[in-house]
Amino acid sequence: MDARFRESERETLCNVLLRDASMIDAPFIARVVLAGLDLLDMGEAMSEEQRPFFNHLVDICGMDDTLYSYRHTRIAEVDGMAVGALVAYDGAPYAEMSARTFGLVQQTSGMDLSKNAMETGPGEFYLDSMAILPEYRGHGIGHALMRDRMEWAFRNGFKAVTLLVDKDKPHLQAYYESLGFVQMGKMFVFGAWYWKLCCVSSTR
Repeated sequence: MDARFRESERETLCNVLLRDASMIDAPFIARVVLAGLDLLDMGEAMSEEQRPFFNHLVDICGMDDTLYSYRHTRIAEVDGMAVGALVAYDGAPYAEMSARTFGLVQQTSGMDLSKNAMETGPGEFYLDSMAILPEYRGHGIGHALMRDRMEWAFRNGFKAVTLLVDKDKPHLQAYYESLGFVQMGKMFVFGAWYWKLCCVSSTR
């Protein structure tokens, strides 16, 4: 279902349309995932060395049964153009989906993901990757995406919404805490330590 938001922040007003992603959004979603892994900023040009992994990641995002599938993604549009996205999903099938996804990712990335911790699990709705185009940051678009998925999760019976934040990015942790997230502990994934944060519904 589409949701419309008008967010006013930092003296800027954006008309934002949130919608479910489709297969044609796979290239945009792949860039969001790369940004989430700190491998590429949304505003950066891609190097030739990054291109093979990106192309493979586009295929992964176009599949139905991977963590980064378009089926798990909400797109933020302004004037018909995708400007941001949030990949989020049910944590219950994480073990199976992550084995498939990381196996595919490792084929072209060269990353050893065998030591990754289990990022999420049953009962959780997990916010995996979010990124906004640089020129649209600071206008409430990320907040709209976060609120949209959190409200959907609690409305559909999830006990908690969870995410990871880089331990070296306290400003991001402070932002998530302002939305009601609290620190649960630390977790080692993708070769770095992250804080795991959790938000529970105020009605529970």
